[in-house]
Amino acid sequence: MKTICTPSVPDRPHRLAIALSAALLVVSIGAALLQHLDACGACATHQGPWALVAPLGGVGYAVLTAVGCLGWFRLFRLGAATAAAVHTALVAAMLARGQFCLVCGVAAGIASGLFLVTLVRSTSRVKFVAGVYLPLLILASGPTAWALARERAAEHGRQDFIRAIQGPTRQDRLTIQVFEQDHCGYCRDFREFHLPKLEREFHDQIHVRFHAATATGWVRRTPTIVVEGGPVYEGLPENYQELRSAVEQALAARK
Repeated sequence: MKTICTPSVPDRPHRLAIALSAALLVVSIGAALLQHLDACGACATHQGPWALVAPLGGVGYAVLTAVGCLGWFRLFRLGAATAAAVHTALVAAMLARGQFCLVCGVAAGIASGLFLVTLVRSTSRVKFVAGVYLPLLILASGPTAWALARERAAEHGRQDFIRAIQGPTRQDRLTIQVFEQDHCGYCRDFREFHLPKLEREFHDQIHVRFHAATATGWVRRTPTIVVEGGPVYEGLPENYQELRSAVEQALAARK
């Protein structure tokens, strides 16, 4: 009788694969912290779907690392394929946005390495790539495409508003638009410290208008300060002198 041997599935994930999964967890936590620090000087409003990537990644990689430590190879392999597919879609979105994120690139490299290490120990590699990885990649491309479209629509709204306010005006006073939200400490700082100085120095040369940030789809941080004919600040300027200089230049350009 002829015995047919079939390849066996590994009992446990490779230690290197578990280490790479733990590295992705560390990178996700670091990305979430950097995202928080980047918002210093402002309160977040519409951060968009991209703001969820790092926190969700942290949760996902914590679960994946736990699964690897428990030795559940099949489930770990599925998670590795999901990570590779998601990061491939994110890299494509990053290229479409014309931006480069070092942390995102590092995470994508680690996720690819994790998938390759797991794939080497798998049976039916081609079947797994075609039947699992590619469908997951198509599935991950849907949300990223939607996020790109949403971001571009918000950016168009932002540019339209800025073009409208930066255009020629017949008003005698320079208009400064301020978008704020409730419970924003930086917005209160603008009203308590920056606004009185502006009104004292420029008197009737400026007109400050306040708007609810939630009424727009493009304001991402508050306060967002739009100086007519001048810059747009997403968050409180580092110091009052910077804002004062922008107002002076905008007033000089009107003469």
